[in-house]
Formats: sequence, C-alpha cells, structure tokens
Amino acid sequence: MIQASAFILIGGKSERFGSPKWQAFIDGKSILDRTWDVCSDFEHRFVIGKNEPKNFKKPFIHDELKIRAPINGLYTALKHTKTDWVLLLSGDLPLVDVNVFQTLWDARTENADVLIPLANDKLQVVCALYRKNVLPVLESVLQNNNYSVYSFVEKLNSIKIEFDGDKRFWNMNTQDDLAEIRTCFFHNSE
Repeated sequence: MIQASAFILIGGKSERFGSPKWQAFIDGKSILDRTWDVCSDFEHRFVIGKNEPKNFKKPFIHDELKIRAPINGLYTALKHTKTDWVLLLSGDLPLVDVNVFQTLWDARTENADVLIPLANDKLQVVCALYRKNVLPVLESVLQNNNYSVYSFVEKLNSIKIEFDGDKRFWNMNTQDDLAEIRTCFFHNSE
C-alpha cells in the first residue's frame, strides 16, 4: 500500500482530441478506468475536474479555482488530501503503471517536497508525488498569477527520477496518438 492519495485529472478541454480523453477506450476499458485501476495501491483515489460527469461513479472533487491549468488540480488535491503525499496524475497517460508510482514512492527522503519523473528530457509534473506541506508555497505562486507547475516545482526541493526513453509517459493528445497506442501496445483498434 502506498500511503498517499491519488488524484486523477480529467478537467482539460481535450480540444485536439475532439472528445473527453478519459472516455476513450483501449483494449475494452476506458482510459479513466485503466488509470483508476493502476492507482489501486494508493490509500485513497479521487477524480478532479471542472464538472462532475453525469452518472459518475467514482469519488469526484470539483476544481477549487476557475482557471484551466494542471496547477488547479494540484491545488485542489493539496486542499482536499488527508495524507502527507498526493499523486497528481493526468488522465491522458494510458500507459503509466504501478511500477512508476512505486519507484517514486521508494525515492522519498525526509527533505523532499516532490518526487518527479524525468522522462524523454521532460519533467512529468502531472505524474508526480507532491508533499502536502508545499501548499503555502503553491498559494503564494497562485497569488502572483503564475499558473505553471514547472515554475512551481523549481521552488521546491525536488527529487528527479530518470525514466529515459520510457513509453509509459506517452501523453495521448490526439486521436492519432490513441490509434498508435492501441496498435503498438494493444494490437487492436478500440
């Protein structure tokens, strides 16, 4: 058991994708259900978004702020968590697995504020573990109208864990991405 809370973000507009990404299916399962299941080792799991979908059956938390940015999801998660650590996880990483989370969790130190993957030369700020005590720093950043999670992470004591060339961080932004993920990893078309 990972003694942290997982918060899955589904609040994006999905403009390039054309429909809510979390509703797309891979290998007979929705992206959200795949993501939800891969977070089953966490003490608590929640979904964060602007509006709760109709007939939604998972614990849902409305975004705290009016802005459309991942930092809103992080702020909402930190405000609502009852655990010392939160996983902020984008709902468009269909290949991420429990081994990523366990690797992050195992990298904790007493002084770390954030445990963040570095994959394909990019910090994966929406697949990272954040300590709850960073909330005052985040509130200060938000008061200055800075909505970049990357800028926020620079202010923290972060541990970057390398996942070089790792396909588990494939961000699904378009229908073409979805088709390629299905073909390359699941050998099907739905």
